[in-house]
This record gives sequence, C-alpha cells and structure tokens, in this order.
Amino acid sequence: MTAVSRTIAERYTLLEKLGGDGTAVLWRGEDGQEGRQVAIKELLLPALDESARAAVVERLRREAGVVAEHPSVVPVHEVVVADGTPFVVMDPVDGRTLEDLASSGPLPPRLVAGIGRQVLGALAAAHAKGAVHGDVRPANILVSSDGTARLTGFGVGQALDPAGSPAFLAPERIAGHEDTPHADLWSLGVTLLGAAEGANPFLRGNVAATLYAVVNDQPVFSRTHGTLADVLRGLLAKAPHARMLPDHAIPMLALAANGAEAPVPVLPAPPRPGVRTPSVAAILAGVAGMVLGFALLTNAMVMHQAYYFFDFSELSMIVGDFSSIVAGVAAVAGGASLLARVRAGQLMLSVSALLTLLSFGLLTVIGEDRIHLGLAIQPGFTIDLLLLLFAIALTIAVWFVPAERPAVG
Repeated sequence: MTAVSRTIAERYTLLEKLGGDGTAVLWRGEDGQEGRQVAIKELLLPALDESARAAVVERLRREAGVVAEHPSVVPVHEVVVADGTPFVVMDPVDGRTLEDLASSGPLPPRLVAGIGRQVLGALAAAHAKGAVHGDVRPANILVSSDGTARLTGFGVGQALDPAGSPAFLAPERIAGHEDTPHADLWSLGVTLLGAAEGANPFLRGNVAATLYAVVNDQPVFSRTHGTLADVLRGLLAKAPHARMLPDHAIPMLALAANGAEAPVPVLPAPPRPGVRTPSVAAILAGVAGMVLGFALLTNAMVMHQAYYFFDFSELSMIVGDFSSIVAGVAAVAGGASLLARVRAGQLMLSVSALLTLLSFGLLTVIGEDRIHLGLAIQPGFTIDLLLLLFAIALTIAVWFVPAERPAVG
C-alpha cells in the first residue's frame, strides 16, 4: 500500500493505494463533504479525445446506476473526472478479490457455489434492466470474510478494454458478436470453474492459444462434481442460447452452497421389453392366410401342373401359373406376418388376392378347357373361383383385425 494525499473533484481525497492491474488503480479514499470512507477506482483510459472520454463517463454513470441497489453489487456513488481521468467512487468493501482468494489453490465447492449464487443474482438483476457487465472475472468479485460476494466493475471493462480478457471471453465474442447477457453467463462460468479447479480452464501460453481453447476445447472437471458441476457445464455451453439461465442456475447453486444436491427427477420407469402377442382375431386371420397360401400352391401344382409352365407356348398360361405360385407364397408369408406384424400381413394378403385374381382370369377365363390339363373345366373352375373368393374375403377381413395385445413381461 502506498500513502498519498491528493484531492479530486474538490471533494474526494485519495489516501492510500490498495492495488492495480494496469487498467485501473484502486484507492482508499475519503469523502470530504460527508466525512466517510470510500473506495475509489481510477480508470487508466487509453488515449481518447474529449468526446470519447465523455461517452465513456456517461456509460459508466448509466450502468453503475442501473444495479446500484442490489445487495450483491458494490454501490457506486458517483463517477467524477479529474484531469481527464474518470474516477468511480464506491462503498468500501472489507474483503479480498476472488482472484486473490483463488491464487493459493482451489476453493471449497460450497464457497464457490455461494459466490456464484450471489454474483449470478446481481447479473440477473442487471440483465433484467438492460445492462450487460461485459467483464465478469475474479478481479471484479469481492468476497468478505463471511462469504458475502459483491460484483463490481459494471461498464468499466467496456470502457477500458472493449475486447475483454481473453480467457474469460465467450466464444461468440471471439467471433466478433456484441456483448450480451449470455456472454456474462459464460464469463461467470469460467470464473467459478477456475476458482473450484484452481486454474482458468482455457488459459494457455499465449493469447492465440487461449482464444482457440475457448472456441474449441471442453473444460476439464477434475475436482468439481455434483450440482455445482452441472451448473457450470450449463453456463459453459458453447452455443449462447444453450446456456443455463439464472432462474434455473440460482436455486441449484443455493443447494450446492448448503451442501445439498439437486433432487434427481423421478421419471416413470421405461417399460420392460415384453413379448408382443397378436390378438385372437389376428391369430385366426394368420392361420387362415397360411391355409389359403398352401391351398393356392396345391391348386397351382396339382390342378394346373404349374411346374410344366415353361413347356406351354401360350404366354397367358405361363403368367397365370407363375402368378398362382407367387400368390400362394405371399399368402403363406402374410399369414405368418399376422402373428407378429399385422400391417405387413395385411399388405401381403392383399398382394396375394390381386395375384389370385390375375391367375384366375388368365387360367380359367382366357385359357378355355386346356388349362386344367386332364380335369373337366367345371371342377377346376369351381375350385379356382372358391379360392379367389376366399382370398378376397380374407383380405377384406384382415384390414379390420386389431393389431395386437398389450406387451406381456
């Protein structure tokens, strides 16, 4: 600490330098008008013209006032300018930065969860009012000895370094998109995981490697488990709109801070794989289909002697015999399918009926008395007609067969 005595804005006296990081200097100060102790952050702005500095100051004042009343935000009393340099006057906070606390190693998960719950509440309040922090990192979180956490630096990060701190940048920021509440959630996730694991999960040897890791690498969870890990994975989703929102994350962090785990949702047990049994009607239809199939095959072989169909010179006889055989096979397969898959059996029996009709037309109507090869026309015609009617009736009936019984087992 460095003792000085310098007055700014004819009101605030800088008494002691408490620290700095190259972009800002934190002072212990005193308000000369009210005689109270204050903390004053001197912002080391880059070279800006007068209008740009005025815009920075205006932004600081606007964003500082948005969340000034939230208990997890360090209240900002005033933003003043002295010799072109902005100074942010705040309440003094008796505590250390999270960066300082985590510098000696991983913090207890319950402490990390408690800090996260408080800071996330502050961010949610800011986002609801249209403000984005833009520089959530351990150096901007102050933690008191009792575990009370407060977020500071609203608007400051954007004023000092619009590009942000590389290891805390959200992937979409690296891609050139504007700051959004989702980017704040990512930065908080990185901050909390770094505190729980003892090191920033994306920090590498140089800026380029760090940015590559943010975009492409998945963070390692070696010490962080349970509800806290679930929240941090939710905050660190690469896609902005896939990140866990505060309404969901805050209650989970509260549970983790109290040493409890989030209740596992009780889902209905998945049905055990059972035996699919056909209905009684499907069984009867299946048996009837198989009987029809064997009858068609017998009719084709015995009556029509279809095994000689290549000896026939007439195309109608060849096609008719072949259709009769295929119709029989389709009916047998359809009947068997009805015992397991009603829809497949229905389709196969429909095909069988169409082929039976084709065969009937070619072999009985067109072919005259040659077709039955040794049998009189009347008995052969009668048998063919009965099989055709049976096939058509069965096909119509199976479309009304209930599919199957409930699974058993």
